[in-house]
Amino acid sequence: MVGTVTLNLMDVSRKILDLAPNITTIWMQEIIRSMEIPVTIPRDFAEKRTVLLARYLVENVDQDMQTWSLDMGEWLRSQEYPFSSILRTYQLYRNVFWRVLQPELQKWALSSQDMHYLESQLGKAMDESVFWAVYHFEQMMNRELIQKEETISYLHNDKLTMLGKIAANMAHELRNPLCAIEGFLKLIGESTREQAQLQSYIQVVMHEFANLHRQITGFLSFSKKPILDEIFKTIEMKSLLEEVEVLITPRLLGENIRFEKLIHPCSLAGYEEGLKQVVVNLLNNAIDAVQNRTDKWIHVISTSSDGWLYLSVENNGEMIPPEIAEILFQPFFTTKQNGTGIGLSICKNIIEKHNGTIHCDSNEKRTRFVVSLPIGVAE
Repeated sequence: MVGTVTLNLMDVSRKILDLAPNITTIWMQEIIRSMEIPVTIPRDFAEKRTVLLARYLVENVDQDMQTWSLDMGEWLRSQEYPFSSILRTYQLYRNVFWRVLQPELQKWALSSQDMHYLESQLGKAMDESVFWAVYHFEQMMNRELIQKEETISYLHNDKLTMLGKIAANMAHELRNPLCAIEGFLKLIGESTREQAQLQSYIQVVMHEFANLHRQITGFLSFSKKPILDEIFKTIEMKSLLEEVEVLITPRLLGENIRFEKLIHPCSLAGYEEGLKQVVVNLLNNAIDAVQNRTDKWIHVISTSSDGWLYLSVENNGEMIPPEIAEILFQPFFTTKQNGTGIGLSICKNIIEKHNGTIHCDSNEKRTRFVVSLPIGVAE
């Protein structure tokens, strides 16, 4: 029986080789007729598949099949055919192959056992070719994705490097005149202590000066330098939030926003001005977010646990879609008409300089920005 099967396999192998041109022609016609997206396969690629199936019956062609699948997959990928179209071509091939071969096999009066064995072997060969085709296609896609991710990462880092250089240069150019302005303002304040109205003007100027200083602090977060040479020190979170509340109170009152805070006493090590900049940015964004609401509210919650401080700034503004939330912290991305797109990226950079994280969580009821910071100890 073994000899009969071997003889039959040799005969079938030669017969398939004879039928290869006809199978290829009909297959390519079926692809043109059945596919929504036209796929034109080079004839030498197409016919080699049938040749490999014929050889598979009588010899080991695993390596040749892998090579063919790789070459075929690379060519199909170079044509940018959808993966579904590629699988469809293999399905059409299987149908055509058996449609052409079965009438020939019926002429040989093969036993049911021989027929079953033959169908099993050829089916296995087809499955192997599909497996290797999918495998190599998947490998190519993964390589392309890795290359794209590396390119995106490179462009992102390049953008941050550019911002860092601009920030460092800006800080250098502005620091000296700002220090001079601050010094003379203090001298004017000391020499006009008896003039109450002038003192009030000076206080306004000093307040705006502090705000300008804070903006420079935030922008400098893009550079690798310390935040304006600020000292890393112990900060009382409650005091920091109270100072920030004073800065935003005029906007809260002017916009008729209900502001609530729940602050658990906690101290942490960090750059005070940098963290103030983060909280100010988040609160100003929250104020902007609730503009179209009738009942406007903003909640600030600060808690600590297991060596970490968690600061949450919530508002009842419109929901931020998930696809937008994922890219909110990228430099220059903004949804505001007159926005610069660097506010949240500044926040992210400052928080990362503290070895912390920041993320956005938004639904139809509320939008929340959560900052997580290691408490640490100032040296």
